[in-house]
Amino acid sequence: MKLNPIAILLLCCSLTFQSCWLTNTEDDIPPQIQDYYEPVIMERSIFHTTTTLQTTAEVIVNSGKIYVKDNYIFINERNKGFHIIDNTNPENPQNIAFLNVLGSSDLTIKGNAIYVNNATDLLALSLDIQNGTMEITKRVPNAFPQITSPFGNVYYGSNEDEVVVDWIFNENNN
Repeated sequence: MKLNPIAILLLCCSLTFQSCWLTNTEDDIPPQIQDYYEPVIMERSIFHTTTTLQTTAEVIVNSGKIYVKDNYIFINERNKGFHIIDNTNPENPQNIAFLNVLGSSDLTIKGNAIYVNNATDLLALSLDIQNGTMEITKRVPNAFPQITSPFGNVYYGSNEDEVVVDWIFNENNN
């Protein structure tokens, strides 16, 4: 069976026009939303002073991992720190304090030592919740890679004396 060249031409033209009707080129390009995020950068000398125990509770906004130790629950506030919940009475847990640890996402406890990531650093903390005291017993700088954008594909080329502690959405880029 031999096809007429004019029929082939009409078929190709109709397919071409149909593909133009079904798409809008502006909608075909996915937004590069990762470009809207900007790093929150701190000088390392200031960054080292930001880990503190706040004896007033904060509202949980952007929770992450949860860790339970004895009568306490530690709930991560992504890249900000940890809510400390007194769970002595499980029917009425009390949000009692906040451990400010910039760039944090996880912690673990062994004995009386709390280990937490502080952006790129690893901290060992001694915490006395009843007396409202906290002490950094050891800091291991650059134990972790820098924090990437929320999409995990953008790094900020920071200097040696800078630390990326978070990424924020810049609404002005819309």
